[in-house]
Amino acid sequence: MLTSTGKTFAVLAVLLTVTGWLMHYRALLALGLACLVALVAATIWVVRRPRVRAMRELQPERITVGQRALSELRITNLGRRRTAGGVALEQFGNRVLPVELPSIDPEATATVVQQLPSDRRGVFQVGPLIVSRSDPFGLIRVGQQQRDIATFYVHPRIVMLTPFPSGVQRDLDGKSMGEAPEGGIAFQNLREYVEGDDLRLVHWRSLAKTGTMMVRHNVDTHQPRSVIVVDTRENVYTEESFEDAIEVAASIVMASMLNHFPFRLETTCGRTANSLMTKASVMDLLASLNRVPHGAMQGAVGPLSRDPGGASLAVVSGRCTSADLTCLAPIRKRFDSLTITRLGVRGSEVVLAPNAVLINASGVPEFARGWNRRAR
Repeated sequence: MLTSTGKTFAVLAVLLTVTGWLMHYRALLALGLACLVALVAATIWVVRRPRVRAMRELQPERITVGQRALSELRITNLGRRRTAGGVALEQFGNRVLPVELPSIDPEATATVVQQLPSDRRGVFQVGPLIVSRSDPFGLIRVGQQQRDIATFYVHPRIVMLTPFPSGVQRDLDGKSMGEAPEGGIAFQNLREYVEGDDLRLVHWRSLAKTGTMMVRHNVDTHQPRSVIVVDTRENVYTEESFEDAIEVAASIVMASMLNHFPFRLETTCGRTANSLMTKASVMDLLASLNRVPHGAMQGAVGPLSRDPGGASLAVVSGRCTSADLTCLAPIRKRFDSLTITRLGVRGSEVVLAPNAVLINASGVPEFARGWNRRAR
């Protein structure tokens, strides 16, 4: 396709040729024909498009904001002639990254390593790579789009928090199904033996009856449990305060995961996570969250009315109003503690009730100080 320079040459070629012909001005006619010859020569030059194959590997595929990640491209020349090298373009989310390609011998492979941007949280599509070829004058550029595409996850930052020591389950025998973590003495069910299980938990009577080794699956119904509600409504955040809110939610979740405590994450946009998911899956979800124009606090809080109780509830929002939080009143007594965090709001901790606190924080460090002070 014509570049901006090529388009200028094409316009000049037409204008100069037509003007020179009509005015019988040989100098203008010669310049116009010269421009036409240059365009024809450029077209002939780029007829042979680059024939290459690109394979991409991300190292690693998942990082935290600010960490280092590399994209390793292996470019193979499929043509019979040596490639000219130059600059290729690689798609990265909504951005385009230039990639310096070396000259490659026929049927040879070259490796190009490039650092990926990690300055902001998100889930980014890396690729496709567009390998182009241009004439010496830069009039025409043709490209070959590769098919190799990878997904790159930039997780939110984490600050160290102390999980609330609440969430004792009322049913000492536990539930037949649920999110109670493995361990403890409360029997839940029988399951097949897997390598590494404690042989003292083998149910020998089942083995004798079925021939399959079964073990008792015990759970701990007394571990602290957390429920986190994240407000994703666009109208209560700035871009900066929303990033702070995601970091706060990720930090609360990680505090539970590091201590092997069960948790449940709800959002006003309908996306959820829980402690049965892997760490990578939960962080991937938090990396992908964006501000949305729809959703309501009631939609995320409504299902909590069926919660068995005995947990700590954390609500993370921006500049929400007291009217937004009225839906919390009917369920407040169901939870051992309630912490409401408003990001991007200057202020201090406000005690709403004996077990309920409002933390106004202008940023994540201020929130962390208030949360850890309350947890202690």
